[in-house]
Amino acid sequence: MTFPEAVGIVTVHPQRGGPATAKGECLERVAPAKRKAQPRPEAPTAQEKFLLFRVGEEIYGLGLRGLREVLLPDGVTLFSPPSHQVCVALEHRGRKIPVIRMSALFEASPAGIPPTARVLLTQGQARPLGLLVDEILEMAQVDPARVGPLPALATLLPPSCFRGVFTRQDHIILLVNEDGLGGLDEVVQFYATGS
Repeated sequence: MTFPEAVGIVTVHPQRGGPATAKGECLERVAPAKRKAQPRPEAPTAQEKFLLFRVGEEIYGLGLRGLREVLLPDGVTLFSPPSHQVCVALEHRGRKIPVIRMSALFEASPAGIPPTARVLLTQGQARPLGLLVDEILEMAQVDPARVGPLPALATLLPPSCFRGVFTRQDHIILLVNEDGLGGLDEVVQFYATGS
């Protein structure tokens, strides 16, 4: 026999006015048992995954959810752009995609592509966008509660380009926001002119 909830046995004495059998024996009545409140186990905190990459000497992160592909920079048309030019083109699957030279954006390293460089293909403002980084480091799982706001005056770029910061092994890691990067003037102009 199963009970929908836990039960306890309560003895009722006939001398005290409770029900009794013909022989005067006391009856037992089934009553819900009092349960001790037990704390519910805490649900594990959802960890968000970030791909960590290096630009110059600094480490940055990009949410793995937005990442589509990691490409070799072979198709990037640099044609000796000025060191301040942030956006270049990538020929990918028959179409041109804007690629942000992260080293130019962060003024981190001289022009040129190191052999460890990769293009992170993502989406910014619902359009394809590439990020040319110096090197991919690793994937990290981060508790969203550990991601703090971007400190004031941390960068001259618009705050919308960043999701926030977190600390890992004594390194401060800036998390980029692909939608904010997709809204940069050079990217918008690239889509407006087609190059």
